[in-house]
Amino acid sequence: MRVLLLDYEYPPLARGAGAVSEALAHGLASRGVRVDLVTPGERPSTESSLLGDGGSSQEGLLTVHRVKSRAGFLLAALRLLRLLLRGERYDLVHVFFSRPTGALLPLLNLGDLPVIISLQAADNSRLGPFNRWIWRRADRLVAASESLGDQALRGWPSLRYSVVHNGVDLDCFHPARTIRRNRSGRVRCLAVAELTERERVADLIRALALLERGRFELEIVGTGAEESRLRALAGSLGVVQEVVFRRPLSRAKVAERYREADLFTLAPSADSTGSRFAEALASALPIVGSSTGAIPEVVEHGNNGLLVRPGDVRAIADAIARLADDPQLRREMGRRNRLQAKATLDWSRITERYLSIYAGVQRRRLAPAHPAEIPSSTW
Repeated sequence: MRVLLLDYEYPPLARGAGAVSEALAHGLASRGVRVDLVTPGERPSTESSLLGDGGSSQEGLLTVHRVKSRAGFLLAALRLLRLLLRGERYDLVHVFFSRPTGALLPLLNLGDLPVIISLQAADNSRLGPFNRWIWRRADRLVAASESLGDQALRGWPSLRYSVVHNGVDLDCFHPARTIRRNRSGRVRCLAVAELTERERVADLIRALALLERGRFELEIVGTGAEESRLRALAGSLGVVQEVVFRRPLSRAKVAERYREADLFTLAPSADSTGSRFAEALASALPIVGSSTGAIPEVVEHGNNGLLVRPGDVRAIADAIARLADDPQLRREMGRRNRLQAKATLDWSRITERYLSIYAGVQRRRLAPAHPAEIPSSTW
C-alpha cells in the first residue's frame, strides 16, 4: 500500500495534531506501508529532485516532503502534489484538517483515488459550504473524538464518520522510574496549556488561592495572549511565589514535567481531543479536569481523576484538596491511568485502527454498487 499524507502542522513546526500525523506516518511505515508526507518546513539537508524550493528526507518507507513557507503552503504544496500524483501510484490520500489542507483537494486530479479526512480541531468540525463540499468528497471522515464528531453532526445530522482517538507516545510519556524527591514538600500541580481564555488557566490560579497557602504549587507550561494577565492575577491573589510559568518545551521536556508532578490540573471550557489528558494518563498522573468536550472520553470521573464543571473554581480547589489529602487514592488512580493508556492509547493500536479504515475504504471502492444504492456523498 502507498499513502499520500497531507498535514499543515508537522513537527517541529507544531506539537498538537502534527504529533498525531507524525506518529501515524511512522506507524504505517513500520507495517510496510509506503508513506509520502507533504508538510511545511525549511529545506532539509537531503533534497529530492522533484523540489525546487523545498526538500525531502527519507527514513525507511516514510518520505517527508517539506515545502518552504508555511504562509504560502497551499500554493507550494499544490505544485509538489501534482508532481507526486503524476509520478507515483497511490492507494489513497489522507488529509489532516479539512481547513486549510482540504482546500487542496478540488485543485488536484485525484480521479477515483480514495480520500480520508481527519478532523482534529473544533474549527474543522463546523459546517459551512466549503466543509460540506470537502466532506462530500471524502470516502471517510475520521474524528479524533466523539465530541468532535457530535459538533459536526449539529450542522449535518446525516453525516457519517468514524472515531479514532489519538494515541500517546508511551515511551516518551511514562511514570517516573525512580522515587522522586520533593524537596519543597508541596503538592505539585501541573497544567500544560495554551494561555488563552478558552483554557481557563485563570481558574486554576484562583483555585490555588483558595487552598492552604504554602502547601501547593502550580506549574504552567505554555504561552499565549493571556500570559501577562495571568501573571498579574497571581500577583493580585498573593500566590506569585506558588505559580511557576514555563515557556513551551520540547516534547521530551514536557514529559519530564509530567513525571515531576503529583497532579495534572486543567479545566478548560472546550477540548476537542483530550490529548493533554492522555499524556497525563500515560504518565500515571491523577487528573483534575472539566466535564466538557473530549475530556470525559479519556478521564472517567472517580476512576482516573475528578471532573468538574468549567468555571467552577471552588470545585477545582475541592478536587485538588481531595486528591492531595489521599496519597493512596492518587497512587491507585496513577496505576489505573498507566494501564488504561497502555491498553487503549498505544500508537500501535491506533495505527491498526487506521489500517482497518483504509482497507474498508478500498474494499468499498472496488465493490460494485447497484445504482439505487449509491449515496449522495461518497461513503
